[in-house]
Amino acid sequence: MSQLHIALRRAVYSPGCLSSPLSRRCFSHYSPLRAAPKQPQPARPTQAAERSMKVVQKELAQIPSDLGILEGTFITPRGKNAPSLFRTPRSFLKLHYHRIKYRFRDRLSLLVLKFTSPKEKGFLRRSLKISRSTVKPTAVALHRQMYTSFAEGDIASLRRICTDGIYESFRGRIGSRPRGETVQWELVKYNKRSRIVSDRGMKLLVDGAAVRQAVVRICSRQKLTRLRRVKNGDAEVVPGSGKEKDVVEYVVLQQRLEAWKPGPWQVWGTTGETTLQDLEEWEKKALE
Repeated sequence: MSQLHIALRRAVYSPGCLSSPLSRRCFSHYSPLRAAPKQPQPARPTQAAERSMKVVQKELAQIPSDLGILEGTFITPRGKNAPSLFRTPRSFLKLHYHRIKYRFRDRLSLLVLKFTSPKEKGFLRRSLKISRSTVKPTAVALHRQMYTSFAEGDIASLRRICTDGIYESFRGRIGSRPRGETVQWELVKYNKRSRIVSDRGMKLLVDGAAVRQAVVRICSRQKLTRLRRVKNGDAEVVPGSGKEKDVVEYVVLQQRLEAWKPGPWQVWGTTGETTLQDLEEWEKKALE
């Protein structure tokens, strides 16, 4: 074997080469990759998740409770407000075409909310339950409680069941009552069965946040009586009050979802029936 070959073998396998600074530096560079599972790395994603939850909660806190009625909420007109099939057939057909179109859109919006929520067992089972059957009795109960609380001046109950806009309106009206005046509200009867005329949902920009709005038509006979104290301490009815009235109200309920968990239903207020002029304005906005 040549002298050069022997010298190279001694240089490569000598103890000085195995313990050289270059060898130690290479080992220390690669060892963290092998030892990574033993390091406390899982703490980092947890901290990031905690920070992201704080950001989400902050963003949710910035969303007002009163989001207004969702644009394009279609309420089918009835009676004199509805166009006639024989007098104005074109308007009649246009109105009912849009009624079908918006009804389909509303149902689709609820399906989108449901199937974008987290999965449970199977594809069709999701964490968000639509529970449409509970909307109508909830609306009837909140409608009665709202007017009863307003008559009694129960601001705390109004704060719980109403969104910001109508709550501020009720609070202002309660505060402006003359001193010594009391109000009594009575629901005499329901003239017709209540009916859901709109039920739709909309996702918000925050992940897992959405809003659902339902409009329920309530036909009832009501009586609002205002009483004031006179000098002898008795109460007398304020002229013009205490008369029974037949009222048709389209009560708007709103429900907010946070982290795909639905909150309580609240009363947003009341709205009116959709007119042909409303449809024309919606069409103009869609073209902008």
